[in-house]
Amino acid sequence: MPVRAGERENRMKSEFGEYINQLRKGRGPGGEDVLLRDLAEAMGGISLPYLSDILKGRRNPPEKNQLLAISKALSMTREEEDRMMDLAGRERQQTAPDLTDVIMDEDMPYVRVALRTAHRKGLGNAFWKQIVDQMNAADEENAEEDPEQ
Repeated sequence: MPVRAGERENRMKSEFGEYINQLRKGRGPGGEDVLLRDLAEAMGGISLPYLSDILKGRRNPPEKNQLLAISKALSMTREEEDRMMDLAGRERQQTAPDLTDVIMDEDMPYVRVALRTAHRKGLGNAFWKQIVDQMNAADEENAEEDPEQ
């Protein structure tokens, strides 16, 4: 059965909330679920109805500082936090909140140059995977050279 545009949009908007709800399971004290009220408190004391609206896709995901508070409250791994940031950005139809500062950093203009150049040349995911693999290999080489890192 085909999905109508509005249904696709609603499903997309709930993906952030579904992800956070999934991560809440078993991450509280004693392996219990993290309660919404505890998550709201960790986010600076936002109201439960406001948090509920975010998780149900009725409101945009919160700003970066509150996302980082969610990450801490749920003891997220780096990969989980990255996924949360990506979902938050996608729902807001913006760049992931943790990337904006990097992309716009005046001291790092080549980040923007690299992104634009790759886009203009039609370089896709395979190209970026090679770049990430090279960065990871460089990290491994540096760790071998300096084992105290």
